[in-house]
Order: sequence, then C-alpha cells, then structure tokens
Amino acid sequence: MGLFGGVLFVFLLLLSIVLHEAGHMVCARRAGGKVTEFFVGFGPRLWSFRRGETEYGVKAIPAGGYVKIIGMTDLEPIEEEDIPRAFYTKPLGARLITLAAGSIVHFLIALFLFTLIPMTFGKQKQDLTGTVGSVTACIKQTPGDCQAGDPASPAGQAGLRVGDKIVSIDGKPVDSWEGDNSVTKGLGAAKAGESLNIVVLRDGARVPITVVPQTGNKSVDKTKVQLGTMIGINAPAAYKERLNPIAAIGDGLGQFGSVAKGSVQGLIDIPKSIPKLFSQTADSDKPRTDDTPVGIVGMTSLSGGIIHNNGYGAFLGFVASINLFIGIFNLLPLLPLDGGHISIALYEAVRTRIARFRERPDPGRVDLNKMMPIAFAFLAVFVGLSLLLIAADIANPLKFPS
Repeated sequence: MGLFGGVLFVFLLLLSIVLHEAGHMVCARRAGGKVTEFFVGFGPRLWSFRRGETEYGVKAIPAGGYVKIIGMTDLEPIEEEDIPRAFYTKPLGARLITLAAGSIVHFLIALFLFTLIPMTFGKQKQDLTGTVGSVTACIKQTPGDCQAGDPASPAGQAGLRVGDKIVSIDGKPVDSWEGDNSVTKGLGAAKAGESLNIVVLRDGARVPITVVPQTGNKSVDKTKVQLGTMIGINAPAAYKERLNPIAAIGDGLGQFGSVAKGSVQGLIDIPKSIPKLFSQTADSDKPRTDDTPVGIVGMTSLSGGIIHNNGYGAFLGFVASINLFIGIFNLLPLLPLDGGHISIALYEAVRTRIARFRERPDPGRVDLNKMMPIAFAFLAVFVGLSLLLIAADIANPLKFPS
C-alpha cells in the first residue's frame, strides 16, 4: 500500500501541475496571446510533439512545469509578426487572469475534492453532547480484555446506561465530551475512591447517580490499557454520513477556508522551523516533530500510510490540502512565481495611472533585469530549502500519523 500510495500521490500531483499550466495556456489564448511551449518538468527534453503553434512534451526533471507565452517578459526577443500577440500588449485584466489562472486551478481542485469527499466517502460525525455511548465491563489494569484482577466498571455498578446524557458532575454543569465544560474534564478532576455525584437525563427526567471512580493502569502505552481516573464510560463512537450535494458544498467551503488559514500560517512559520529541521536532520536518533515542514519525498512516503490507516477519503483530503498550499504559495509576490509577475503588472498599471494623472509620459514597463538578483536569491533559498527537506525526509522521516 505504501508504494501504491506514493505512486498515486505523484501521479495526482503531476496531473495538478498539468492542469495548472493548462489554466495559464487557455487564458493566454483566449486573450489572443501566443503559446509556443507546454512542458511538464524541466531540463533536457525527453519527448515532445507539436500541434499548431505549440510544442507539448515532457522534460527530465519532474519538478514542476511551464508554458512559454510570447511577450511574458522583456528578457527574450520577439519576432516582429508576434508583437501584436505579445502578452504585455494585452489588457491588464486579461494579464492578471492569465497569471493567476494556475493558482485558481489549484483552488478549484481543492474545492472540488473537499466537496467530493463528504458526498462519496462520508463525513465523520460523533455525538459529543455528553451522551453515554458505551459502559465498559471493567477498568482495565492490564492489556486486552477484562481479567480477574481488573475492578468492575463503577458506571455499570452505579446503574449508568447507554443513552444517558450527563448534565452535571458534582454540581457543575457539563454540556459535551470536549471543551471547558466537558464530561472528560469533570471526570478527570475526580479522585479515585471518592464518591462522585452525577446527574443524567434519562427519558426526559433527571436521575442522580453516585459513582466511585477507579484508577486505570498508568502505562504510557495508551493503545493497550486505560489511563487515569475513570468510571468506565465512553462517548458514542464516530461514524460516517454521506452528505447531499448542497450540504457537501457548504462543508467543502468550510474545509477550504480552514485549510487555507492553516496553509498561510504554515508559510509564516517556515523560517522559524528551519533551525529545528536542521537539528532533527543531523540527529536522526530523535523522532522528527510534526511542527517542521515536509518535502515532496516526505509527502510521497506518508501517502501510503494515510490510505492504509484512514482510507482514500483522507488521502484525497491530503491531495486537496497540498493543492491549496501550492496555489497560495504560487501567489507570493516574488519572482519567478506567478505572484511576482502579478505584483509587477499591478505596479506598472498604478505607475502609469499616476503618470497620466500628473500629465507626465508613461514610464513604461519595469526593467526585469534589475529584478533578477532578487529572483535568483529567492530561487537559491527555495532550492536550498528543498534540498534540506529531501535530506530530512530521508534521514529522519516524519512518521504517520503526524
């Protein structure tokens, strides 16, 4: 499953890149521009074919893709007959849409997947209102099933039932299984061996119940035994429910906003995470923490674990999140990213309007040669960080489920 998941992730990521570049190409052509190349990858050409005025193909380094639009920059000569179709001659609106089209495609992919997942695979739901989902037979002191030495469940002995809704613990109201006024927090504050007064709502009536909590095994292995002070009840189990298209769209928009916010915060946190990434790469004996960025190698290796442990719905959510992150990253106002070209186009438009207002000559286009040192510096940082991430993903990979 690990190899299959990795291959599937790489395929979908390359497909996203193809659609990204197709977005640029379609918008450029609709604006009357000329596209001469459409390639996936960089470096030496492996395979290509020509259709009309555009050459399509694949290059050796699968690190992205590009479309070549005539007149995108002033750094290359333009044939005389192509000047009317040059990108810089097109209206500002058409240029901005063309430049942003790649990120817009990533956003649409993410929104499509976030909407598809709850319709196809279902959305996880759980009743966390304080209702008792199950009453255990014992408080486990050892791994596995209840054994002779394990004390009986205090909740079962006191008469708590599945379906009871806990409304107060020792006089303090509770309204859920999570949060400040939660069942979990109320039970956690109790002391083993001391009576606990619980009021439950049963068949519309309030029923007082006295329970004496027990202490579970203190082992650090949370998957094998129960821990801490408890009475032997659990919240209702989570379940999947498929949403109708209208509800799925609303849920997809909510997921989109939540992941977008997290992606922006992730970009902001990258600089301060680099020292930690260095130390964890050098010292591979210590497990890598989940507050460090992950590169393409790490994402690929995690994909199989996501499918195996959480299914294809979670995997598609992972792919959607990566697309959303790429779309936001690509809009950063730095060359050679699309966001850098958008910033320059807007700057030129504002500068031209100011000159017009002051009745001065049009200052013309920005000299991109002067911007190249900044672009090369960004590329150097980007390549350096990419190599560091590859080294970290190999030397000290992030483990699932982090």
